[in-house]
Amino acid sequence: MRVPRSAGMSAAPVSDVGALVSGTSRGRGSPRVSRGRAGTVKRHCTTTSETATSLGLTNYTYLGGNSWFAEMGVSSVKVLCDPWLVGDLTFWDLPALYTGRKASLAGGPQDWMAIAKRADVILLSQGWEDHTHRPTLKSLPKDIPVVGSPSACNVATELGFTNVTALHANDKVTVKQRGNGDISDGQKQNSEPLVIHATRGAQVGPPWSERECGFFLADGKDGVRVYYEPHCSYDELSVRQGLRAVGNKVHLCITPVMSVDVFGFPLVSGGDEAIDLLEVLNRPKLVVPLRNGELEQEGISTVALGTDGTTGDTFKRLCDARFGVGEIKTRMPTPGETIEIVGT
Repeated sequence: MRVPRSAGMSAAPVSDVGALVSGTSRGRGSPRVSRGRAGTVKRHCTTTSETATSLGLTNYTYLGGNSWFAEMGVSSVKVLCDPWLVGDLTFWDLPALYTGRKASLAGGPQDWMAIAKRADVILLSQGWEDHTHRPTLKSLPKDIPVVGSPSACNVATELGFTNVTALHANDKVTVKQRGNGDISDGQKQNSEPLVIHATRGAQVGPPWSERECGFFLADGKDGVRVYYEPHCSYDELSVRQGLRAVGNKVHLCITPVMSVDVFGFPLVSGGDEAIDLLEVLNRPKLVVPLRNGELEQEGISTVALGTDGTTGDTFKRLCDARFGVGEIKTRMPTPGETIEIVGT
């Protein structure tokens, strides 16, 4: 049922540098380009970096839209993904065509912008404005390393970021903390890196264009494994290859559960397609839905948008029906509030 939308670097770790792809030459000013099961929610609150690291917990915070922030428990790497932290969302700077607004964040946008500026890496899944939000990216320090799809990295390079690594399907890059300046007293920079593996993601351009990216994040040797793709659009063989690379387990799956269409053609998948994804991912125990279909919207294009109406409760019932009651947990996030996750 269609429900109208309401208006309203491959590898060598480099100390003190967030990301680098080895074995790749690059010209001056060009981006560095790579050619080359269970999870438990401990509690829903904010935890200091020192506590998170000592317990090996990953702190995940949903920031609305496609945006999220995670501090990994083993590597201590702080990941800022698809950030949209200031202003409205528009496409091609045409607010009359489309303007999106999201819910307020706990702590306020200024607090989150300050936190975002301390990220060790910015992860960008697509080159579209709801993933590479230009007003937000313009506000962030340009020395933060950027890792993302080729189209997203083109935007980052255009905006002046100086350490940009474009990943194609099944490329990987290692990321470490940028430096010791913002590490709490008594902490040491962790020697185990975060490894980011790219997969084939959404096909949002013409059929001949390269697909955008999904990502596996592997936190050290034994830490949390995360899978993220914002459209629930993926190439199964690529995802299975990435899954093997991170040890055939995923502790946290970040995926939309509500389908969105444009004039009846799918843009973002959810529902049964998201259930199928969980099967491909070897049945991770925890799903934190990406609530990117829940925006206040206006503009002439909104009449073309619709959803299937799937909610968190609906998705939970779908999981119970496919995998057994309680076998896969769903935790609906509140924007700006942190969820602690530990691998088991």
